[in-house]
Amino acid sequence: MSLQSRRHRLIAALAVVALAAAVAYFALRSSPYLQYIPWLPRPVGVWADHNGIFRNVVAFFVLGAAFFLFVGRRVVHVALLCAFGTALEVSQIWIRGRVFDWHDIVASVGGVLLAWPVIWLLRRRTA
Repeated sequence: MSLQSRRHRLIAALAVVALAAAVAYFALRSSPYLQYIPWLPRPVGVWADHNGIFRNVVAFFVLGAAFFLFVGRRVVHVALLCAFGTALEVSQIWIRGRVFDWHDIVASVGGVLLAWPVIWLLRRRTA
């Protein structure tokens, strides 16, 4: 593997880790409201706050798409992302100001499962 190829893979892996960290940050904050995060563009926060369950679908679609593009799209990868989303939601049980909701797990898993065929089709189309 060439040095350039290794650099590309490293950058891609770091991008996926950064996205996962962002999703975890948003999920594990003591407040579910995103519009009050100073560095987040206010329209994004307002949209997210008004689209509670759907924001999980979008977040995990984006994370899943990046993961499937840069890491892999095997069944084990899908299971890993679904477990990550479930773990984040279950963790909210112990965070003051947050509430566990199984609907959020369904939405997170839905985002991952939606990203899988979309990326498969994009890869197939561009190959």
